[in-house]
Order: sequence, then C-alpha cells, then structure tokens
Amino acid sequence: MGFKPKTYQNITTPKGSELFCQTYEKTDMIDGVQILKINTFADDFGGWFKETLRLDEQGRNLALKELGVEFKPVQGNMSYLAPYTQRFWHIHPDQNEIWTTNGTILLGLIDFRTGSKTYGKQMKIVLSQDKLVYIPAGLAHGFINPSTTAVTLNYFTDKFFVATEDTQECRIDPEKVPFDFVKPETM
Repeated sequence: MGFKPKTYQNITTPKGSELFCQTYEKTDMIDGVQILKINTFADDFGGWFKETLRLDEQGRNLALKELGVEFKPVQGNMSYLAPYTQRFWHIHPDQNEIWTTNGTILLGLIDFRTGSKTYGKQMKIVLSQDKLVYIPAGLAHGFINPSTTAVTLNYFTDKFFVATEDTQECRIDPEKVPFDFVKPETM
C-alpha cells in the first residue's frame, strides 16, 4: 500500500495542498515474513471462530510448510493489550514466531539479520483477526493497539520462554530506531 499525488480538474485544494490517492499495491516484503489469511467463521450470536494453527504429524504448521517454512511451535502465549498499549522495539536472535489477534494491531518490522537480502528494510502490517503473520528470528518488531478497546495477541514460538539472562527477548532503544510505523504514510 502506498500513496501517490493526484490532481483533478474539478477540485481546488486550499493553499495549494496536494491530494493523495491510496495505490493499494502490494507491500514489498521483508525476506521470510509471511502474512496468511486464516479461516474465520461467524456464529449466530455475532461472534466468530478461527482456526489459528493446523499442525502435521511432526508438529509443523501446515500453512507455512506449504510455503517452504519449517516452523514447529513449542509454546503458545497470550498477551492482553489494554487500549493504546505500545511496545517498541525488541528482537529475538534465534526465535521465530507466529502472531494472530482477536482485533487489530499495528505491527512494525525491521530486518536486522546480518547478510539478509532485505537488511534494513522496514515494514508496516495491519494485523487483523483474519490474518496471521510469521516473524523470522532477527527481525526487530514493535506494535501498538490503536483501539479504544482491549485486544488479545496470541503468539506461538519455536523456543521456550526463559525468564533469565538467556531470554530470547532483547530490547532496542526506540530513540535509535527511526521508524514510526504508527504514523500514517502521507501525514
């Protein structure tokens, strides 16, 4: 998704400001990131059900396996995100993750993998309830719940969480990472 300036014969904007139209082009992806549509089914009472993971006999995620990604989750976690919760930047050196949510979160990714063909690339994802995202190890990520209501983030990892100095979650000073994925692209 992007924006391009556009002019119309029948529209004059104040003070010569430009109009921008959304292009809806597919975002350039960071190498290894996968965004998948997942089945979400409505029920008779206004709720829904979704199939978050389907695993093969070896415990690998089938949807990712079909794309050539060998992801075998060993732990499932859930984070409750209060309205406007934001967490900036952290990175897992050796841990891959799948994220999905019951609402909408804005997710920012930056490729910090040495030697990656997309090293330094930044990416913004609007993660909604009908999608999941696969985040490879070595990508810095941060998120915000832009909603006035709480959202649940469910995520699956291929490493166990350890609450010691050997943790897979390393923080990066947000002042040193100049990517504001929350701000609209044209503003």
